This record gives sequence, structure tokens and C-alpha cells, in this order.
Amino acid sequence: MTYRCPKCGSDRIAAKGYARRAICAIGTIAGAVGGATGAATGAELGAVAGLVAGPPGAVVGGVAGAIVGALFGGAAGGAAGAALGEIVDENILDNFVCLACEFSFGKTDAEGLEPSFYDL
Repeated sequence: MTYRCPKCGSDRIAAKGYARRAICAIGTIAGAVGGATGAATGAELGAVAGLVAGPPGAVVGGVAGAIVGALFGGAAGGAAGAALGEIVDENILDNFVCLACEFSFGKTDAEGLEPSFYDL
């Protein structure tokens, strides 16, 4: 859906996405920390699996397990943070800015206006 500026009626609108970016970063960090905490388990499993190749295999397996745990945790946290941030942007913040008059407005401010030419 293309929104129109409630102030000037322009359809040249951009989304700011501040909450999505901020919460995505926070989620990525939290997920990586949680993944690193869970990486201890991954390191143990990697070390056990690496024992087949001897002591060097246990070390490599443990390090690989820890890294994989942190990466998966960070990716999951980032995805969850981006989804939550998009909800905050859409429903709470004034996420849109008019490129013609620089007026900031939210989704609820834009509802009820005539659709733009491209919505027809």
C-alpha cells in the first residue's frame, strides 16, 4: 500500500525503520550472547565428536561448536529483533516521512486518506 502525506498529500513517502534497525541490533547481540552461552554445550558436543580424530580433533571440534552456537544464536536473535522492530515501527512510532515536505507521520495518520494513483 502506498501512503500519502497527511499534510501535503504527496505520495513520495519513505519509511524510517529506526526501531527495526535498533531492535535487530539488540536482538543480534542478545542472541549471540545466548548462543555463546549455549555454545558451551556445542563445544562439549564438538569435543566429543572430535575425539574420534584424537586430541587435536577435540580442540577443533570444541571451537567449531562454540562458533556455530554463537552464529546461530545471533542470527535467530537478529531475525526476532527485526520482526519486533517492524511491529513497533508500524504501530507505535511515526515511521514515515514525506520526501516533499519532510513531515513525519505514523500509519494511523495516513489511514483514511485517499489512495494514491498507484493504489488504483
